[in-house]
Amino acid sequence: MNQVEFYNHLISIGTNKKVASDHVSKLKRLENSICNCDMDEEYEKDKCATLLSLLVKNSGEEELKKVLIAPLPIGTYAMNTFRYSIKKYIEFRDLNHRR
Repeated sequence: MNQVEFYNHLISIGTNKKVASDHVSKLKRLENSICNCDMDEEYEKDKCATLLSLLVKNSGEEELKKVLIAPLPIGTYAMNTFRYSIKKYIEFRDLNHRR
């Protein structure tokens, strides 16, 4: 994931600096917590659909536990914030693909 470009994109669309930084941090945490997770590869594979399915409460939690290499707050509201950050990243990548 190109953290700088993603962060700059978020700032350019009016996102608060703290919130933009939080999005980048959440995606980095996912990459570091899930085995073989790379946001760019996940986007290229299926626009992060598989990754998002792992983060869905009750349906993806067991599969997520199988690929974790570091703890994540499974089953909590915080997982929603990870999904939201992924969706922001998808929007960023979609915009860059159209150019």
